[in-house]
Amino acid sequence: TLMAKTADDATTAASRVGFPVAVKLSSSTIVHKTDVGGVKLALESEIEVKRAFNDIKFRLTEINRQDEMEGVTVQHMVKEGIEAIVGVTLDPSFGPLIMFGMGGVYAELMKDVAVRLHPLTDSDARELVKSIKMTKLFEGFRGAPPSDTESLEDLLLRLSALVEDIPQIAELDFNPVKVMPRGKGYWIVDARIMLR
Repeated sequence: TLMAKTADDATTAASRVGFPVAVKLSSSTIVHKTDVGGVKLALESEIEVKRAFNDIKFRLTEINRQDEMEGVTVQHMVKEGIEAIVGVTLDPSFGPLIMFGMGGVYAELMKDVAVRLHPLTDSDARELVKSIKMTKLFEGFRGAPPSDTESLEDLLLRLSALVEDIPQIAELDFNPVKVMPRGKGYWIVDARIMLR
């Protein structure tokens, strides 16, 4: 992932990471980038990247939020994989909760998530992955290869360890996490962290 403050910087970044790319709004105040037209996917050329940068800027100007744009991030586009969400939220009574569910743009719509108290054990991580309604997707639904749930469980355990090491974390979302076929791991495509 590379940061770009101008359209020309974005095209240079895209050439460095390799096409296709995703261009995403970088803003510390706008959480849901897709809601403001701040995510452009599967861009195949420098012209498309430049157009995407300018379109994001224009869309923000239309809603009078152009000052909130710090630039864009340019990432190599990960097309395959099942989208999951992994996160932490701080409950006033129970402390940190580790969350897992179906991710991507439909995360809030589907609300297919499960939570466990921090710290996680190996069996907690395994149960989290198996407890959502859409878990069959990870098992190889309709001829698709089974997903690398072992690496996903490892990510959940690492996240729990991160919360232990950095107790100032109030909220954290990795969304989406692209879970690859078995043996190929995962890609964290977008992340958001809030400290207390």
